[in-house]
Amino acid sequence: MLSIDFDPKVLSYADLLDIFWSAHRCDQINSSRQYMNGVFYHDESQKKSAEASRAAAAKKQGVEVEEVQTSILPVGKFTYAEGYHQKYYLTRFSEVRDILSKTYPDGKSLADSTVAARLNAYLGSGMKKDWRLFLKEIPEFGLPEGLAEALSKAASGMIGEEK
Repeated sequence: MLSIDFDPKVLSYADLLDIFWSAHRCDQINSSRQYMNGVFYHDESQKKSAEASRAAAAKKQGVEVEEVQTSILPVGKFTYAEGYHQKYYLTRFSEVRDILSKTYPDGKSLADSTVAARLNAYLGSGMKKDWRLFLKEIPEFGLPEGLAEALSKAASGMIGEEK
């Protein structure tokens, strides 16, 4: 389970649901519980929002609500994934991953790292890959010099690939 911490004063649960459904095919099923599709809620209000958003996503995707394979479930105990699942897309950039591993020495601190999540999202799917914007953001993260340099190098390389 992917756990997302958010400040509802900045981004609402409904906004998170909109983002989720915009990047998710609700009629696809994964046969393994380990990789199941699900939306989790903390309270009755979130449950109602999740169910309403599921119905809207089904309609938008041309699927009957009964065909939706994405479960709406209460939040249970959160368990971090194995280390090799943490920030998977960063594995393409061993220099950055190595420095991140020194900066965030255990799986939990790496998983909780804002900069690792942001970079992983850029390297993965679903996010507009505006590497120039990412380069501008790097100084705001307050990173150790070696990590900032490695990230800048990786991002600059991605800008070169865009041309």
